[in-house]
Amino acid sequence: MSAVFSYNEDQAVAADSGGGEYITESCVVRGFIEQAKWVEAQSGAKGLELSFESEKGQKANYLTLYYQKRDGSQNEVGHQQIQSMMGVTGAQSLSQAQGKDGLIAPELTRKPVQIALERENYIKSNGDEGFRFQIKCFMSAKSGLTIAEHKAGKQAESAGYWVQRFAENPKGKPPKQQAQNNQSYGGDPRQQGDGFSYGAPGSDQMDDEIPF
Repeated sequence: MSAVFSYNEDQAVAADSGGGEYITESCVVRGFIEQAKWVEAQSGAKGLELSFESEKGQKANYLTLYYQKRDGSQNEVGHQQIQSMMGVTGAQSLSQAQGKDGLIAPELTRKPVQIALERENYIKSNGDEGFRFQIKCFMSAKSGLTIAEHKAGKQAESAGYWVQRFAENPKGKPPKQQAQNNQSYGGDPRQQGDGFSYGAPGSDQMDDEIPF
């Protein structure tokens, strides 16, 4: 009798984490902000770069919210996104502290959050295809509410909207159809593999830390 399968622990772990180490499709997903790092682009624009890990252990890195333009003026969209993130995580202020590889906002480290990530495909400078993520929405990890829904006493509707929209094209449009936009993105060139399934919140261990 010959064996059909031989045990591979790495593949078993990958299955438990939803099919791979990195998020590869547009999704609404709950997890933690592993790190929020203060960054400056070559153009001079300033931003806050998030490293995110889902509850299933999948990662999305280089999610950058640019709050200041190259000329020093405020980037309104990025500024508002950071405020939204602070609202749903309960962070009252953001400071700068030395991290392992630069300045970080320690108030956001390991903060639970639910986010809507949209995959954007693009052509790299060497001609290869790559992808990154745009943050479309921040929601409470406990209730799924945006800060606007919470303040207005509404039900959580944004998550369902983005889930429906992403389901139409989870892998994004072809690169030639994408407009270049570096407002908020997260593309790790190491990301490989197919498939990501988000799940309904299944862990209550973080709930005591969430404002609503």
